[in-house]
Amino acid sequence: MRRKRTRRYRPGSRRRQPERTPRTSRSYSAVEEEVLRFLELGENAALNVAELIHELDWPKGRHQELRSVVKSLVQKRRLRYIKGKRIVLSEDANTLVRGRISIGRAGFGFIKPEDGPDEYFVPLPRVHGARHGDLVEARVEGRGRFGSPRARVVRIVERDETPVIGRYIAFHGKGGIVHPDNPRRFKPVRVIEAGRGRARDGDRVQVEVSDWGASSGGQPRGHVVTVFGRESDHKARFKALIALYGFHERFPDDVRAEAQEQLGDIPEEELAQREDLTGSMVITIDPESAHDFDDAISLEKKPEGGYRLGVHIADVSWYVAPGSALDREARLRGTSVYTSHGTLPMLPERLSSDLCSLREGVPRRTVSLFMDMEPAGEVTSWHLARSVIKSTRRFSYEEVQQVIEESRESQGEVRLWGDDDLRTMIAHLADLTMRMRERRFQQGGIDLDVPEYKLLLDDDGDVTGIEKRRVLESHHLVEECMLAANRSVTEYAIRARGSGPKAFIYRVHAQPDPDRIEEFALFVKSLGIDWPFGSHMQELPSKALNEWLSTLEDRPQAEIIRIHALRAMAKAEYSARNVGHYGLGFSNYTHFTSPIRRYPDLVVHRLIVSHIEGKAQHGPEMQMDLQRISGQASERERAAQDMERSSLKIRQAEFFARRIGQVYDGVITGILPKGIFVEIEGVGTSGFVAADDLGAVYYDRGQKAFVEVSGAGIWRPGGRMRVSVLSADSNTGEIDLAPA
Repeated sequence: MRRKRTRRYRPGSRRRQPERTPRTSRSYSAVEEEVLRFLELGENAALNVAELIHELDWPKGRHQELRSVVKSLVQKRRLRYIKGKRIVLSEDANTLVRGRISIGRAGFGFIKPEDGPDEYFVPLPRVHGARHGDLVEARVEGRGRFGSPRARVVRIVERDETPVIGRYIAFHGKGGIVHPDNPRRFKPVRVIEAGRGRARDGDRVQVEVSDWGASSGGQPRGHVVTVFGRESDHKARFKALIALYGFHERFPDDVRAEAQEQLGDIPEEELAQREDLTGSMVITIDPESAHDFDDAISLEKKPEGGYRLGVHIADVSWYVAPGSALDREARLRGTSVYTSHGTLPMLPERLSSDLCSLREGVPRRTVSLFMDMEPAGEVTSWHLARSVIKSTRRFSYEEVQQVIEESRESQGEVRLWGDDDLRTMIAHLADLTMRMRERRFQQGGIDLDVPEYKLLLDDDGDVTGIEKRRVLESHHLVEECMLAANRSVTEYAIRARGSGPKAFIYRVHAQPDPDRIEEFALFVKSLGIDWPFGSHMQELPSKALNEWLSTLEDRPQAEIIRIHALRAMAKAEYSARNVGHYGLGFSNYTHFTSPIRRYPDLVVHRLIVSHIEGKAQHGPEMQMDLQRISGQASERERAAQDMERSSLKIRQAEFFARRIGQVYDGVITGILPKGIFVEIEGVGTSGFVAADDLGAVYYDRGQKAFVEVSGAGIWRPGGRMRVSVLSADSNTGEIDLAPA
C-alpha cells in the first residue's frame, strides 16, 4: 500500500529553525556550529543529509559544502551515523529508535525498531499524534510498565496511508459515523449527511478523512468514497480487503479487450519453431478444486542410466508483450491473491484459466526445461526450449498419492519401467523426488514445514469447520520438481550470459540478522533446550541449523521451535542482486514456474527466451529496470500475504464468534508482558490471554514467562493451556481467551 512521506519533525508542526546570521558572512566553523545548534534544538531526531539540507533551506550551489561539514563533524566525533545513513549528535546515538508504531486500545503505543529485537512502550501523552502503522523516531526514556523500555515519539517519518474502512452507522438525517474495522489504527470518523453518499446504516464503507481531529476536538471527520455492501456480506468484505491492501478487482477495458484478442490456435509455421511434445507423456498435478494448470511434468528413463525430468510451464510471455496493456496491469498487480473470501488473479480469466492453462488433451504453448539427472537426484545438465505440449492426463494430489502407494512393492522399491505407463512414471517420479529432497536437506536446505489449515464453507460462504491440511508425498513430488526447475533456470541464465552484464531477477533469502539469531537462541534456552551454536553469532549456517532442528523432532516443543526459527529469518524477496537463498540452501535461485500468477516469473521467462533465441541485450538500464520490478513485486507480494492472513483471521474469528464459552486445548506460542498467545489445537487459530486473567502471576523477563506468585506454576512458550473463548471480533480478526 502507498505510504505518504512527510517531513514533519515535531509531530503536528514544522520544526522551528534557530536564529541565523546571513550566510554570506559565515566562516566554515560557523556552519558547523549552525548544524550542531539545529540538531540540539530539534528534539534529537535523526535526519539524513538530504533532509538536513531541506530543513536548513540550504542554497542548491552549496549542498556539497554542507555534506563536507557533516563528514567533518563525524570525524571530530561530534556527530554519528546510525542506520540508514542518518546523523545524530554523538551523545544521542544510542537513545533514538526508529520503527513502526502499534497503537493499543487505550491509546498507548509500542515501537518495534527496524534494527533491534527490543519493543518500546510509548505512553499515551508521548504518542504525540502518531497513528497506528506510522514510521516514527522516538527517544528512549528509561523503563515503563512491566519493566519494558520506554520512549516518546519525536518525529513522524512516514504516515501510514492505509484506507479507513468500517461500518457506517446512520444518525437519521444527520449523517453518521464510521466505526473502523481496526479501532487501534483509527478513531471513529464523523460523516455529515452530505458526505454519506449512498451509504446506508450497516454498510461497510471506505471514508476519506479530511480532518484528523486537530480542528474538531479530536473527532476525525470525512466523507464516504466507496460503499462495498452490507456488513455481513462476504463479497462486500472481499471488496473491502481488496481496497485495504491496495489492489483492484476489475480489469480495465483495454486489458480485457487485449486478452480477448489472443488466439489459442498454433499455426504450423510456429509449431515448426517449437519443440513438438504433443506425443510425449506429460501430466499435471494440482488440487482437486483447481481451475488453472500452469505447470506440467514428464519423466523419461535414459538408456545409459538416470532420468530426464521435464518441467513444462505455460508460455505466458507469448501472450503478454512488454509494454502492452496486459503487461502494465500484470506489473501493477504483481501477483495473484488467494484468500478465503475469494481469488484476485494477476491476469484476466481468458489467459489464466484458458489459453495459459495446460488442460488435458489440448495443445498449449509452453517453455520446457529438461534436466538430466543421476539416480541420486543430482542435476548434471539441462536444456531449455519453447515447446508445445498436450497434457496426457490431469491428476489431483490425492490421485497421485494413491498411485504412489499402490505402485510400491512391499520392500519399498519402484516397479520396472514400462512403455506409456503413467502409473510407472509416477512411481519413478516419487522415488526420484524423494532422493532429491533428501539431497537438498543434506546440502543446506532447512526443513521448516509448519502445519497449514483449510476452512470448510457452506453454500452461503459461512465457516462450518477448520481442519489441518494433509501433507502428502505427492505435494513433495511437485515441490521438488519446481525447486529443481527454478534452480536450473538460474544456473542456465548465469552461464548463458558468460562474462556479460548480469541482468536477471533472483529470488533471494538473506542470512538471518545476528540480533534475531540471538533472540531465537534465548527463546530456545527458555524452553530448557541446549543451544549448541554459542552466543553473539554473526551467522548461522543453514545446514547446521537444519541438522540441529532434525534432532528435536521427537520433542513436544519441535513445532513451536520451527515456528520461531521461521520468525527469526529474513523474508524472501525479489532482487536483481543475487545474495543466495538461505532457507533452501541454494546459491542461485529464481522463480520461473508460475508466470500466470507472479510477475517476476513472467519477466524471467522473457529473459530466458531472449537467451534461447539469441536476442539477449542486458545493459545497465535493464539492470535498473529489473531492480525496480523486483522492489515493486516484493511489496505487492507482502501486501498479498497480509491480505491472505487478514482474510483467514476474519474467517477464524467468525467461526469462534459462534462458540463463545467453549473450551479447547491449546499451546502457548508467545509471551509478552501484557499477556500470552495461545494456538488452539487442531485448528491453527491463535487467541490472546490477557495477563490480568492469569491470576496472581508476575512476568519474568529472564525466562520470558509468567510465574505464579505461589511458585506452583509457570506459563512459557511450548507449554499447554486449556482455554475458553471470551470473545471473537470478525472486524479485527482478534480472539480473546481465558484460562479454563
